[in-house]
Amino acid sequence: MNWKLLILDKAENDLAWFRRHDRKLYVKCFDLIRDVSHDPRAGLGKPERLKYLKREVWSRRISLEHRLIYVVYPDEQQIEIISCKSHYENLNL
Repeated sequence: MNWKLLILDKAENDLAWFRRHDRKLYVKCFDLIRDVSHDPRAGLGKPERLKYLKREVWSRRISLEHRLIYVVYPDEQQIEIISCKSHYENLNL
């Protein structure tokens, strides 16, 4: 089942940064986003739910330094990509 994807401005800026500075991680981000669209709770990048938040926010590993952060809205079958660069500790979720 494919989910509807919404990529927020911060995530778009992060992807643009990877495109300019690290092509390998840029491609990996898109592989993870494609995988998320098929199943947001399992797959590549060691998906982990961020339990301390009220919303269903998930993290997947891009590299040791960077994480793909996204919110799952099961009722709408929608996924909101929040960030691709740095860790979730640096975000105001």
